[in-house]
Parts: sequence; C-alpha cells; structure tokens
Amino acid sequence: MTFNEFKELVKMIQGAYPQRLLSRETAEIWFQHLQNCDYHGVKRRIEAHIKVSQYMPTIAELYEQPVEETTILETIHIWEKEGAERIENERRNEWARPAPPWAR
Repeated sequence: MTFNEFKELVKMIQGAYPQRLLSRETAEIWFQHLQNCDYHGVKRRIEAHIKVSQYMPTIAELYEQPVEETTILETIHIWEKEGAERIENERRNEWARPAPPWAR
C-alpha cells in the first residue's frame, strides 16, 4: 500500500470515528505495520469494522497477511503429465510382454 492510499484509509477512519483523532506518531506506527498489506483488503476490513463497532479499530483488526503465491496448480499439472506418461509406458510394456500362463 502506498502512503497516499494509507492517508485515504485514515480519512475514512477519522470520518467514522470523529471523537478519536490519530496523532502523527500513531499514524506512523500504523503505516509501518500496514504498508505491506493489500490496500483493498485493509479497506474492506475498515468498512466491515465501521458497521459493527463503535470503537476505532486496532492494527491487529486491520492487518491482512500478505498472500503468498503458491505453485500448487503448476505442481498438479506436472503430476498429471507424469502420471499420464507413466500409464502410457505401463500400457506399452504390457503389450510387449508375453501374457502370463494363467491368462493364455
């Protein structure tokens, strides 16, 4: 999140909770902890908080864990390809081998 986006969020909080003003030091601490969060995610959390609480949110209530990219879909595609190749190899080898005595 950029500093300008953070300022927009602070304006939203200040508008919803005019009885509590954020000091400059408090805002700096908030930005320090929230700058790695997704702006839209934090905004959604603020909007949800405003609807249910008469008290200003804390950093913990707004913090959104950064989403880690996973490679699970790529891994599944690799497994599918390897599985298909293995099955094809087994079929090929099955046709090349003579049938067992009980299957003749």
